Amino acid sequence: MLRIRLARRGRKKRPSYRIVVIPSRAGRDGRYVDDLGHYDPLSDPSGIQIDVEKARTWVQHGAQPSDRVWKLLEVAEPGFRDGLKQGKAGSGTAASKAASPAGQASSDAPAKAQSKAKAKSKAKAKSKAKAKSKSTAKSGSKAKAK
Repeated sequence: MLRIRLARRGRKKRPSYRIVVIPSRAGRDGRYVDDLGHYDPLSDPSGIQIDVEKARTWVQHGAQPSDRVWKLLEVAEPGFRDGLKQGKAGSGTAASKAASPAGQASSDAPAKAQSKAKAKSKAKAKSKAKAKSKSTAKSGSKAKAK
């Protein structure tokens, strides 16, 4: 999966960032696929230069911007996120409008899967703790019996 995120540049205590498209498992400053612009947080006002059209293309092809990059895209082009939503739903045909509620349900699917995974891991941890307490209770009763 690809992410659009910041890659740190600059020297110590003088950060500047590149806005890059990068595989999600790559390191912060790892090899990137595409360079979309740069961000200088220390200048007044903050210097933001982003190729918004490139970013729009990458997002439409499945790249997920980080939270900070979403904010920077909104500063660069107000309504960027809303424009993406309208672009997907507003393609014109009735079939695509009917398909959009199903698309919304599929966007909820990762959240449901994540909550299901959390519940499963909690149950696993609980059963481990229960087994551990049983084993300590057994060893404690054996020690008393001696």
